Amino acid sequence: MGPWFLAGALLLASLLAPLPVWAQATAQPDTVVERQEVLLPTLGVLELTRELRQQLGLFPEVEDFRVARLFLQEDGRPILEIESLRDGRLIRERRALAGAELEELRDQLAARMEEAPTREPLQPVMGQEARGGLVLGQTLLGMAYTGWAVPVALDIDSAQGAVAAYLLTAGVSFLVPYQWTRTRPATRVHRDLSMYGGTRGIGVGILAGDALADRDGDRGTRLRLGMGVAGSWTGSILGYAAAQRWTPDEGTAALWSAMGDLGFASGALLAYTAGPYAQETVLVQDGNVTYEDERTRNPSLGHAITLAGGGAGLATGAWMGRRYAMTEGNVTVLRSAGILGAQVGAAAGRMATDEGRPIAGGILAGGLGATALSVPFLQRRHFTEGEGLLVAAGHLGGGLSALGITYLVMEDIDDHPATYLATSALGSILGAGLVFRALDPGSAPSPRSPSGGSGQASASRGPELSGVSLFTQPDGRTHLGLTVRF
Repeated sequence: MGPWFLAGALLLASLLAPLPVWAQATAQPDTVVERQEVLLPTLGVLELTRELRQQLGLFPEVEDFRVARLFLQEDGRPILEIESLRDGRLIRERRALAGAELEELRDQLAARMEEAPTREPLQPVMGQEARGGLVLGQTLLGMAYTGWAVPVALDIDSAQGAVAAYLLTAGVSFLVPYQWTRTRPATRVHRDLSMYGGTRGIGVGILAGDALADRDGDRGTRLRLGMGVAGSWTGSILGYAAAQRWTPDEGTAALWSAMGDLGFASGALLAYTAGPYAQETVLVQDGNVTYEDERTRNPSLGHAITLAGGGAGLATGAWMGRRYAMTEGNVTVLRSAGILGAQVGAAAGRMATDEGRPIAGGILAGGLGATALSVPFLQRRHFTEGEGLLVAAGHLGGGLSALGITYLVMEDIDDHPATYLATSALGSILGAGLVFRALDPGSAPSPRSPSGGSGQASASRGPELSGVSLFTQPDGRTHLGLTVRF
């Protein structure tokens, strides 16, 4: 090959070199990513259908209207896309909504819906998959508490009136959520938060009523139960409204609930440790007779501390929901970790003393400490709801097994309470830990070569399962292997 041939080849290569880059640039133009959003979040309307548009009288200038959808671009700008037919062909008109135009459109849509003569065509409503669970849960809540609490709070004496009030209240507990969710979303988050508010609201109302009531009179009992009913209804509404307002995912909603429960429990333990819920001995004068009696020091202050703790827990859950990503399984594991910490704290406190207030302090410190330490640790894991329940089941099974073994050895529980607390805590830690390790892919050991050396594992192999296997050594000999995994 002569120098002219080499020079020509280099020139040709220099001319052709940019072609792949140019071809790639022209074959892959810039893409615009848009995400569909709910057109009317307050009522859960995903898109404006032809039937809904005809009923509400919107967009009269668009002929042969088909559907209107809302999209958000990557920079957050809203785009309203309207589909129609013209001369048998699909037409898509895209309108950029500037400033407050999106809110004006939503307000107009909501106002037209309120004026609509019927609610049947208001579909599709996004997120109705948990409507049955929400309605059934509220109905069962009415049957279990509000149904019998209402006639007692109203001081209905006759049996016929009490039964009628019970049945009517239980019926209302079904009818109101049934009608409310006909044209509104009812996702799992709506169901879970409304049920959380409804159940915890009972306790909040009873505590608030007890702080205001005469503790020994029948009137005080009626006030407590009536406040419990009001708290349940208010909590159900607020839980649904929170799901509608902040639209958390299922893991975040579970985190709110878990931290709220932790807050209520911590507030009660703090009130007992600090003294308001502690018992004290007082002298009671009854005519000419003086005797000793025990009473709670300051229950009203204790209730206030408990309720404040619940509020602080809910606020902490809201803050954590913005900072940490949690699945429902992670939250279940987090609850289990908090209970484990409380078990350890109870055992440590009982070993030190037999007085209730220091033991309550140990439970409080252990539960809060274990929860705080577990939150960043769980950020590297993503457990499903079923896996979280398995960890909780291992926690429960381990603790019960340890209690059974301890009872076989020591028999008398009253003489060895610290031992029982310690062994149950240890059993729960082992049970939950073994299941956690079995489910957590990050904790599984890397598979080794069959020879047992320290060579690198094959990338095609997954986690080893229990069973019997045959493998061949490099020297040609065949071996039988037994692998056991928990």
